[in-house]
Amino acid sequence: MSPVSSGSPSTTVTVLAVDLGATSGRIAAIDLASSSPMVEIVHRWDNAPVPDDGATGASLRWDWDTITAEVDRGLAKALEQGPVASIGVDGWGVDYGLIDQAGSLLTAPYSYRDRRTNGWRAVADRIGIDRLYRISGVQLMGINTIFQLAAHLESDRSRLERAHRALLLPDLMVNHLTGWVGAERSNASTTGLLDAATGQWSSELTAEIGLPSHLLPSTVSAAGSQVGEWRGVPVHLVASHDTGSAFLGMPGGGAPGAVFVSTGTWIIVGIERTEPDTSAAAAAANFSNEAGAFGGVRFLKNVVGFWLLEQCRAGWDDPPVELLLDEASAIGHDGSDSTGYGSRTTVPTFDARHERFVSPDDMESEIRAAAGIPADAPRAVVVRSIVESMAMGVAGVVDELREMGASVPERLAVTGGGARAGLLCRALERHCRLPVVVGSTEATALGNAVAQGTALGHFADLAAGRRWVGRSATSDAPAATSHHLP
Repeated sequence: MSPVSSGSPSTTVTVLAVDLGATSGRIAAIDLASSSPMVEIVHRWDNAPVPDDGATGASLRWDWDTITAEVDRGLAKALEQGPVASIGVDGWGVDYGLIDQAGSLLTAPYSYRDRRTNGWRAVADRIGIDRLYRISGVQLMGINTIFQLAAHLESDRSRLERAHRALLLPDLMVNHLTGWVGAERSNASTTGLLDAATGQWSSELTAEIGLPSHLLPSTVSAAGSQVGEWRGVPVHLVASHDTGSAFLGMPGGGAPGAVFVSTGTWIIVGIERTEPDTSAAAAAANFSNEAGAFGGVRFLKNVVGFWLLEQCRAGWDDPPVELLLDEASAIGHDGSDSTGYGSRTTVPTFDARHERFVSPDDMESEIRAAAGIPADAPRAVVVRSIVESMAMGVAGVVDELREMGASVPERLAVTGGGARAGLLCRALERHCRLPVVVGSTEATALGNAVAQGTALGHFADLAAGRRWVGRSATSDAPAATSHHLP
């Protein structure tokens, strides 16, 4: 990592993105002065929720001590390589940690895949689904923070009431680095507790679940604010929900006609718009209105993504993703194949948007049952079914955008881990009937850096930062045998 001057010998424009993912974490260094946007991964580690048999029963939680230790290690390693102008933190949404008055974590944070929220529909029905959506504008999913907190109140109210604050995990990391206590707007908007119209916590919804009023941070802050320092380096708020950062790293910069497809554990499909849409049509289609980093709204929907493949891999002794996608390439979408399985009319598929795939006991068995794949079919058929089903799930969201008149889709801007997977990109082109523009596999880190660069004044405005990101895009989808996944 080479520090670069932006005009003053003492001012560097190298920024660090702390990018927390539900399956891996990264510390990335980005040179904002580079003519070609590049992301250097300084440190990477695997991440996964861990079982915990505690006083409240078996649960699935995050090993926060390890996560913070890895972040500290990665940041220290980055600082050894040269001066840094800023640090920004993004991560996955909806999960939270409880801290006491001194800022100490009371208990390991729950994972959104923990089954304590299995009764979330009863909570939604009690509040009123139409009312809940009209206020929050958030896609109805059992993982939403509002349902997690409702379950927490039911199972361990005393601990929750003793807490000083509940912080979303990226905000919890900023608290670890700086001591800041607050909530960043783009991530707060994923909780189901923020009023989409006002951008502030909804007292109506917090009262409905009986949440103590002191738990949520009083301040909901926008990206671009400096909230402290870590070892003398300014820490700025970015779009702390990783999807919000990824949108900033999207090729095309939210131009009309661009449908964003962020590929990772989840596939996020959506567009940018100026105002939220909490209409009956948006509610029926179950779209989320998530706040943009510097204004506006991400109008989007979640489709279960590479989580499907990762869970199957675990049951297959973790063969390389590249090998699995190469095997799946031998099976044509029209059913032709060279695996010895036998030709079919089409590859069997399933609804990748169904909640049954969020946390099943056995992912491969769940997929085979849903798609009607017989037990003697090789794993290549399962993998090809996953790829085609993910693409069909994306196509379903694109069709809903067309039907609602929310957008006239002209192209797919594909970023994230699957952006270099030719098999997926070709399937997306075919099912969505749109050309694919391939962005960076590290779009989230780039978007994180753009927010920091805007806060630092390195970019005149957000549009300038997004134009800089656009230099990394290509209009050519990768070849069908190209599967460079992180």
